[in-house]
Amino acid sequence: MNAAIIGATGLIGQCLLLNILADNRYQQVVVIGRRPPKLEASTPGIEKLIFVETQLNQLTELSLPASIDQAFCCLGTTIKQAGNQENFIKVDHTAVIDFAKLVIKYQAQTGVELLVVTALDANEKSSVFYNRVKGEVQRDLSQLPLSKLYIFQPSLLLGERAHQRTLEDIGQKFFAIASGIFIGPLAKYKPITGKLVADNMLAVAVKDQSGSGSSSGTDSGSQLDNLTIRIIDNKQMHRLVN
Repeated sequence: MNAAIIGATGLIGQCLLLNILADNRYQQVVVIGRRPPKLEASTPGIEKLIFVETQLNQLTELSLPASIDQAFCCLGTTIKQAGNQENFIKVDHTAVIDFAKLVIKYQAQTGVELLVVTALDANEKSSVFYNRVKGEVQRDLSQLPLSKLYIFQPSLLLGERAHQRTLEDIGQKFFAIASGIFIGPLAKYKPITGKLVADNMLAVAVKDQSGSGSSSGTDSGSQLDNLTIRIIDNKQMHRLVN
């Protein structure tokens, strides 16, 4: 089985890449990005890694060196990093859709599954810009000819990032102290580590390949959720692999 991953240098992506490389079920791992991941030569499975360099606006022109069975998308930025809403959309919507279309073009004979990270409370009708863009990308992905679509919706992400995000850093420190408040109705908002999201993504991918990954849905009752599209929300991720 071959995998493709984009966003492999981010908080979730770098953990997920290590997981996939170390898993013997994957023969080739195509990493797409602007810069190669920083890995030690002794990293388990590193010989399977194939790096394809590209800018995000060149994804539609890209050629892949292998057919793809499963694709993992961990792209994500902030308004501050992007500079404005237009550039934010280019990363969190346009590039995500372009990546999906790329792996569909190079899909294996049995099709391609996409596992993608969006956000808690993603909703195309939201008045909150961030949540609305995440909801729009979910909607647009659901209209593509993917064999399976798995959508992971984390709350505030915990972990050390390569690029500083001031508000998230403050939030991490606060919620690390106040983690006990996330019970009952607040449980869905409990912060989650990038590693736990990555572990969930691999667990779902592997479970699907064993033939038992399409029976569980989301707690949210989303209209997107069906036999080929599954949403794994933040609350589920906290308990799925624990």
